[in-house]
Amino acid sequence: MSENQLISTSSIGVISMQDIFQFITEMISQGYVGLFIICFAINMIPFLSPSNMVLAGAAVLTFSILGPVGIPEAVLIGIIVAITATLAKLIHFYVVRGSRVILSEERLKSLDSEKERVKKWGALALFIAAASPVPDDPLIVYVGLTKYSTIKFLISYFTGKVAVTIAGAIIALLGLALGGGFFESMPIVVASIALTAIITGILFKRKTEGQESDMLQDILEDELIGDEESVNERNDTNSSDIADL
Repeated sequence: MSENQLISTSSIGVISMQDIFQFITEMISQGYVGLFIICFAINMIPFLSPSNMVLAGAAVLTFSILGPVGIPEAVLIGIIVAITATLAKLIHFYVVRGSRVILSEERLKSLDSEKERVKKWGALALFIAAASPVPDDPLIVYVGLTKYSTIKFLISYFTGKVAVTIAGAIIALLGLALGGGFFESMPIVVASIALTAIITGILFKRKTEGQESDMLQDILEDELIGDEESVNERNDTNSSDIADL
């Protein structure tokens, strides 16, 4: 491939990314309905969706082009972003929950044995995952497979998500108040924020999900072979006691 062809291919890639960010900006510029649609679509992408805190902040910056944005508007933007994220994850939750039909009886028994633990800690875990940069998709898979309560899922996840999205919107609002003319070139700012969020989110999620996969594997191994090892340990203990006698 020649140098000109490489440059041409690179240019096409850059233009396509710019088109994507321009489309996101234009959708948000359509108002609350456009914000709802684009945030829902983004959150429907499993494992790779960017931070909703960043999306809420970017929405405030974009809305500031259309007119004055105050605290009520920022709070409303945060609530809308949180609702779209919760609805998208609810769909993921139901899809995973429905996938139980393809699992073996042994695996279902192993998952059902975790129900009490999920009932005890599920709400707190969902709140923390929704309100922090910790990837929430593996947890949603876990609670979905254990048939966690839908109502508790909605309340816990939305509460955590709305806290972080409103915070992101308020931070962006404060940035507008302090930055002034810095935000005049809004499309570039929004595109830069979105690109940084996507790249950071992908890298962070890959690393964390790999660690969580290892942890889940350890848990499953404990569940599947832990009982057998416990029996062996008890047998060894009993044999030692008999020998001592």
